[in-house]
Amino acid sequence: MFVQLICKDRSEKEIEELYQIIGAICEREGIQAEERQDTVEILVCPQGKILVTEGDRELTLTANTRHAGAGFHAFCVDIFKDIEEEQPGKYELIDDLEYASDEDFHRLHHVYENELDYIRNLILTDPDFRRKNYLYDETYYLPKAGDDEILTSRGPLSRREFQSMDLDDLMDWFYVWNDWDRDARFYRNAALTLLAKEGVGEYTVMNDATIKTANEICDYLEIAHEKDPELPLPVNTYFLLVNLLGREDRLKDCPRMKEPAVQYRQRDVYHLFADCQVVAPGAAERSFDPVTNSVNLMAPYKEEGEWSWLIQASKDDHILTGKAQVMDQELHLEEVGMLWMDDWEEDGFQVLEAVIRKDEDYLYIHVIANDEKYMPYLKDCIRQSGFVPQS
Repeated sequence: MFVQLICKDRSEKEIEELYQIIGAICEREGIQAEERQDTVEILVCPQGKILVTEGDRELTLTANTRHAGAGFHAFCVDIFKDIEEEQPGKYELIDDLEYASDEDFHRLHHVYENELDYIRNLILTDPDFRRKNYLYDETYYLPKAGDDEILTSRGPLSRREFQSMDLDDLMDWFYVWNDWDRDARFYRNAALTLLAKEGVGEYTVMNDATIKTANEICDYLEIAHEKDPELPLPVNTYFLLVNLLGREDRLKDCPRMKEPAVQYRQRDVYHLFADCQVVAPGAAERSFDPVTNSVNLMAPYKEEGEWSWLIQASKDDHILTGKAQVMDQELHLEEVGMLWMDDWEEDGFQVLEAVIRKDEDYLYIHVIANDEKYMPYLKDCIRQSGFVPQS
């Protein structure tokens, strides 16, 4: 599920013209393009983006369409063909589902149904597959499934629901764009998926990124309501967001969804880096320190300057201040591997350090908290942390 357009043998002037054409298409379609160092990302929907990269006299547009759905795949093919018409030259259009050849959307939709049927069977029969990222196009964390929960990209289902749900209904739980048009259903799916993946609930105004995401969610829901006033939406969640953001409530008299909207980041999740996973609240503010080669997870907060604890994790033992002291502690055999852990008070703060070993791999964790009351929870997080399971 992959579409690519290679614009070959282009001069600098022609490449600049291609960027202008792409910009005009984005404006026409109401989608956003952002520069990321040497790449341009065209952000079509929460599970679908197009990467634009430059090579030697080439410009390449690439889209992984596996998670966004048949509508996104067809959209990419259509705008790639628009680019071909706008500028003469040599092109190579690669479409592994061959929609570019027949433009048969019904057949394309059926391909995604078959893929989901295959995925459902894997989830139900393969425990290792359930521990992988089958949810999102890209992510820096994975949700933790509860008892009898099957995770989907917009929230968990009970095993019974997941197993018995009609494939056409289940598509909305895995794909954002299932029809030809970007209709009300598309915008609702976009909002629910973005909520599940990036929503942080009461910590919505924590930083610029969480504020931007919350505004995008509200935008999607408002467009969905405008396109179909009878479509049920997560009104309660929307109302909380507009209050936190200071936005006008535009979903008055909107039908309410029966099931609540899910925000995985309001729960504990596996934060991923390298081949490691650290358990912490999904709403924790994440940063990376290249000097110590460590990922830092700060407790989520509602007001700037507020903090309660910080988890620092690395495969480099230099982040530990008392490694010898930690290794002198009693060895615990956990599901994640061998664990040594020690805690103490220092300058009025609580310090917790741990070493996790599995085979010949080591994970080092340094924690600081401003109150002893957080220590039981933080120790429990460490006991569940370790290395990403290998199939």
